[in-house]
Amino acid sequence: MKFLGLIALGSLVFIAAAPPVESPYEPLVIAHPQPIVIAADEALGLVTDVNLVRMKHAIAPVTVDRELSNAAVAYARDMAIRKFFGHFSPDGRSLPDRLATIEYQWTVAEENIALSANERDANEALLKSPDHRANILDPRVQKIGTAAVHVGVGATIYVEEFVL
Repeated sequence: MKFLGLIALGSLVFIAAAPPVESPYEPLVIAHPQPIVIAADEALGLVTDVNLVRMKHAIAPVTVDRELSNAAVAYARDMAIRKFFGHFSPDGRSLPDRLATIEYQWTVAEENIALSANERDANEALLKSPDHRANILDPRVQKIGTAAVHVGVGATIYVEEFVL
């Protein structure tokens, strides 16, 4: 699994490699916070975008897995509530740990996260990052779970979970 954080705010994109062990996540600071709102339509938009790119590269589409999507939403909400952004939570848990908690069976597990103003910009930024693009185009993954959680004015947390 690749651990690389991506933050896209408007036209600015920040990409950071996995932080040092003593700080496995970035603090999440929202300039104009609002109550957390789950945006299911934007989460489905991520799936459409992923499958369009996969189709252009002759890679089989991924199918939406409800349990995986629920896990993605739970993680996006956790980041919003505890005000962190990263592939590791403040208590050190990663995607494999979160999947084990819900007893989800997997062979390959990959994750993309973005903080952006909208789904289109988040998708474009993910595709510009080599590691995130590799997750999207990984022919081994067959299922996807996505989340979009509005956390402030022009700030939405996007999560893509890919599994085989």
